[in-house]
Amino acid sequence: MTVLELLYHNVPTDLFTLKENCSLIEQAQNLIDQCHPGATNMKVLNLTSEISEADIPYSQSNRALHGFMHGGCFFSVGDTLTSIMAFFHVENERERTFTMDASIRYLRPVRTETVRAKAKLVQKNGKLLEYVCDFFNEENKRTAQAKYKYAIAEPR
Repeated sequence: MTVLELLYHNVPTDLFTLKENCSLIEQAQNLIDQCHPGATNMKVLNLTSEISEADIPYSQSNRALHGFMHGGCFFSVGDTLTSIMAFFHVENERERTFTMDASIRYLRPVRTETVRAKAKLVQKNGKLLEYVCDFFNEENKRTAQAKYKYAIAEPR
């Protein structure tokens, strides 16, 4: 099955509306816009098993009390990108991707800029996957770095 077919098969249609006849990026964006990560206003730019990118515009919905972009916004975008990337490694329709561990380091604040998230697969060991997601401001300076570990398994 393709990743797009797995998405169609595994997404609960009582909770989400799926688009017909669209690309993987369009379907991923459609699903993102219907759940929590949609509050970040993230826009998926590129989506593969090895490298993915998204833009996060600075906006009211992702602002923290101090006026800078909320750290949870960075974390949610990275987790969303990498979880979709993990879907490329699913081998059958019963398997799901599960976040096992995650961490993030915040390096500089963002107040008015669009942030580019760039995620990459750094290690695959059977059904265990490790990713790094770097976040860059408009000057191409890293604003944060997150690490995510996933397991692919069949739920019991």
